[in-house]
Amino acid sequence: MIRSPIVSLILCCLLSFDTRAESSGQELVLAVIYAEGQPFYAFDDNTHQSSGLFSDIAQQLALSLDIKVHFLPTARNKIENDIIEHKADAGFLAPKWLNTPEALVFSEPVFTYQHAFYAISAPNKNLALVSRVKGKSVCLRENYNYPELDAWLQDGSLTPVRVSRHSRLFDMLQLARCDLIYTNTFRARWTLRNHDFVKAVYQVGTMGNIDEIPLAFSLAWSDKMPQVNAAIAALRESGILQRIIEKNMALKDVSE
Repeated sequence: MIRSPIVSLILCCLLSFDTRAESSGQELVLAVIYAEGQPFYAFDDNTHQSSGLFSDIAQQLALSLDIKVHFLPTARNKIENDIIEHKADAGFLAPKWLNTPEALVFSEPVFTYQHAFYAISAPNKNLALVSRVKGKSVCLRENYNYPELDAWLQDGSLTPVRVSRHSRLFDMLQLARCDLIYTNTFRARWTLRNHDFVKAVYQVGTMGNIDEIPLAFSLAWSDKMPQVNAAIAALRESGILQRIIEKNMALKDVSE
């Protein structure tokens, strides 16, 4: 396969998966949810090291762009404003989640997943999804937007149960605090691999949407987007991105 010079150069920088290089002095401040948890982002108070999908991707992008990366743990509903107010440079945010997406500039998608409903009773696969979930309660995160569910929430097909960052969605399901939970398939995959729940958990179905997750940057980074997008493309083409995803999906839960 013939690669452009810039992609070849970036790939050379990405050859060592765990390498951390000295940068040119420029830095990227990445806003992350302080309560996010694995597989996306976690911080160890003892070692003072960050880990997770966001951390590994950001470190590799920083390496290829010859910059330093720092993490700004913050609340979910503050990330957008932190970037706009220049407290942070970027965050993993989809435009559909935001109040003012026009105030930010977005990279190409870094990774994709879906959101799905999960329950402790096996779904009737002969029914359409709306029939499988109609009349049931669903646990959703506070301060999160779920635009694809708006119609069902407004017409009463679903009854929302908003839960705080302290509540583990799959635990809420096990405790019958709600009939369903709605979460992304990366988190579900990691959670179900890491926990031996008493009650079996079933995926009820998805809305069919693919969630494309880019990096959302402050407008000050607009002129750097070609380099950012080239680095993302190289990360994907080299296979390193998939390795990062699989590595973090396989990580064990050591929080308990």
